Formats: sequence, C-alpha cells, structure tokens
Amino acid sequence: MPRSQAGSPANTPGPADRDGPPAVAPGDPDIRVFWERATELFAVVGADGVFLRVNPAWTRVLGWREEELIGRSALEFVHPDDIALTRGAAVDTTPDGRALREMQNRYRHKDGSVRWLRWSGYEEGGRWYGVGRDVTATHTSHDALRASEQRSRAVLDALREGLLVVDRDLRVREANERFAEMVGLRVEEIVGLQPPYPWWPHDPQEQEAVLRAGMAALPVSTEAEFRHRTGATFPALVDSVELPQRSGHPAMLTVIRDITELVAARNRLIEVHETAELSSWEWYAADDRVVVHATALSDARESYVTDSENSMAGVIPEHRDALRRLREEVAAGVREGFKLDIRIVDDRPVDWIELRGRALRDGRGVVVGVRGSAQDITARKRAEAQARAEADLLRRLGTPVVAVDADLRVTYANDAAASRFGRSREDVAGAAVEPLLGEAAAALRHDDGSPRTGLVEAGEVTVAIDAPPPI
Repeated sequence: MPRSQAGSPANTPGPADRDGPPAVAPGDPDIRVFWERATELFAVVGADGVFLRVNPAWTRVLGWREEELIGRSALEFVHPDDIALTRGAAVDTTPDGRALREMQNRYRHKDGSVRWLRWSGYEEGGRWYGVGRDVTATHTSHDALRASEQRSRAVLDALREGLLVVDRDLRVREANERFAEMVGLRVEEIVGLQPPYPWWPHDPQEQEAVLRAGMAALPVSTEAEFRHRTGATFPALVDSVELPQRSGHPAMLTVIRDITELVAARNRLIEVHETAELSSWEWYAADDRVVVHATALSDARESYVTDSENSMAGVIPEHRDALRRLREEVAAGVREGFKLDIRIVDDRPVDWIELRGRALRDGRGVVVGVRGSAQDITARKRAEAQARAEADLLRRLGTPVVAVDADLRVTYANDAAASRFGRSREDVAGAAVEPLLGEAAAALRHDDGSPRTGLVEAGEVTVAIDAPPPI
C-alpha cells in the first residue's frame, strides 16, 4: 500500500486499540464472515502508512499474525527493492476521492520467503482501504517459463541431431545450431523459410508430403539427400512427428540426422553378405595354425592359411595377449567360448573387430582348437564413444534431464535430475517418474491420459519420453 503524504490520523492505533473494537460490527455476520474468510488481503492503513486493521488472510498468505502487523508501518514488510516503487505508487483523484491504480510489489513472508501482491484501494477520511491478491504463482510461472525456454534451447543446441520446428504453413519456426551447421546457414537465415528448402534440393513434392504427414500426427521417417551451402551433399534421415503445443496451434518437430557413416557402414555390410562366406576362422592348437575363410576384413576373397602371430598383425599388444589367453582357455576346456573386441592400429579402414570363438572339435568330439567369426564393428564403436560423450555431457549438464520408457519409468537421469529428486541416480533408475515430478507430471500425458512422446518440459525437469537412454 502507498504511504500518503497527509498528516497522521488522530486515531492511529496504540496497544489498547489492538484489543479494541472488532474489524467489523458483530451484528453484521455476513460482512464478518466475508472479512474473516476472504482469500484476498484486506488492510486499513493510516495516512502515516501504519496498519490499523488487517483480516486473517494476512496470516494465511504471509504468516504474520494480526497483532504482529497492527501499529507497524506497512513498509517494514515490503521487500527492500520495492520500497521506492511503493512510495511512488500512482494515485488518481476521482470525484469520490483518491484511488490507487493497480500496483504490484513484494512482501516478506514470516518464513523469510517473498510473495508478490497485486494491490488496489482508495482513501477516505485520511485512511487507505486496500485489497491485495497473492499473484506469486503468476510471477513464478513466468520465470519458470523463461528458464524452461533457456534450458530447452541449451539442450537442443547440445544435441548431435539437427532439429527444426515447422508450423502448419510449413514455415520454419525454430532451428538449432547443429542443423544450421549441417547445412552451412545461420539460424536466423533458416527461421521463416518455406518449401522448397535450399537444403533439400530434390523433389519438392516429397518435401511437402513428408512434412504434411508429420503435421497430420503420422510418424514419418524417410531418407533424403541434403545439400550444404557449399554444394556438397550428404545422406540424411528425416523424422517428423507432431509437436504438442499448449497454444493449440499445430506444429511439427523434424529431426535430421547426418547418416553418412551409417550409409557407408550399410554398404560395407551389403558387401560382406555378397561375399561367398561371412568372415570366419579356425585356430588349431597343435600346430598354431589359423585358417581364414573368405573374409571381408582384408583383400582376400578366398580361404588362406597363416599362423596366429600373422593373423594378429596390426592388433594392439594387450588385445593380442587377451586373444591368446582366451583361445588357450577354450582349447583347454576351461571355457566354452568367448567374445572379444580387438583394436586394429594399422592403415586399414577397419578400426575395431569383434571376435567370437567356441570350441572346435574333431570327429570324436575332442577339442582341437577354436572356431570363430570376425565382424567389423568400427561404426558401432564410434557410435558408442559418441553416445558416451553425449551421456557425459547430459550427466554434467546443470539442467535436470531424465529419459523414461513408454510406461513412464526412468531409464536415465543425470546428476542434476537426481539432485532435484533428492535421490541417487541409481535409486532414480527404474522408478516411476510421475511421483518424482509431483504436479509437474501432468505435462507428460495427453488430455486422454496417454503418455506423450519426445521432449517434454515438466516443471524444472526436461523429460525425454520413450527414448533410448544414453550408454
């Protein structure tokens, strides 16, 4: 409430007034009930800014009892940063007297927290009669929304995939930095564009069909050739899904992945399957002989014979030692089989090979060595390393992030999320996420109760629904 510049009223309350007449006449029960049960804060303030009367809502909203307020200046309870604003509140002169324009300021709660109040009131007989409404939730939601948008932008820009948000006119509304990097444009150059997009050079009808299907809430996944600003092209996987909007305006989230490495790996796999046999080998313990059959991991297209040392040329020493030990244990009957990933360090295009081996038996059932297979897992290892790096990034991110399955059970939680829930990451894993989120969990479901999919902001926590967890 503003402090009037008029002189002090003659009836400024003292200690005796606090036990004096009630706030309303006892013979008027309707007004008494209204005064006592109202959710708004009612106050009568003297010209000197001292509280004369307050209703019980002050205790419910701010924690201060009536006897702690009466006789004290209202400015004692105003947040220090808002005192000047309160003193300078705009007051209109009307035919009926002076009236306070709507004003908002912060009051101190008895527990030390702060509440935002919206005030209106009027002056009569040297006293101000004010009504305050607690609008803290509105301010908190606005602050949370801004923080949420900032967190979402940070998460989107940290992702490896390119992301676009497209409205129903197929106009790009948002783009992340990763997509801008993929196509060689700035984000501000991308936002606002409509088909045909410069990064999708072929078949404009295909563009529109994919986007329209996504807008119609049909999940779409297609491969396309995208173009960088320089003219270089790359294969891309385009996934489009409906993006739930609180505003009711339809929009679509499009995820673009550069699948150059995936296509190359797929072509290598096709080549392997076109070979007469998949990569396979036998090691005979008696003479340390290795027979390799039609392998796609070297230039050989027919079987050849070598010894164990030559067969491991280019393998790092510690993996050679591990392979020797495992082969000998199988040949000795200590173990039935093994799986070992070995690293190649020569100039081959293959960096990692997965070896599997089982006991090789002769016609009498006697173990004479090891029979196994070899597979190029270079692409998988690189993807795992990237996933670990991304998982470490998410773990260290200050934004609480969790991944949940279709049943809304936690499959991954970073450190910030675990801290937010007051539990360890191990305790959070596998738990139902809705009890952890409380009221914010409502954002995870559609109006019909079914779970959403994709990224959802649930209060302070970013939730990836039905998404695979990082490694």
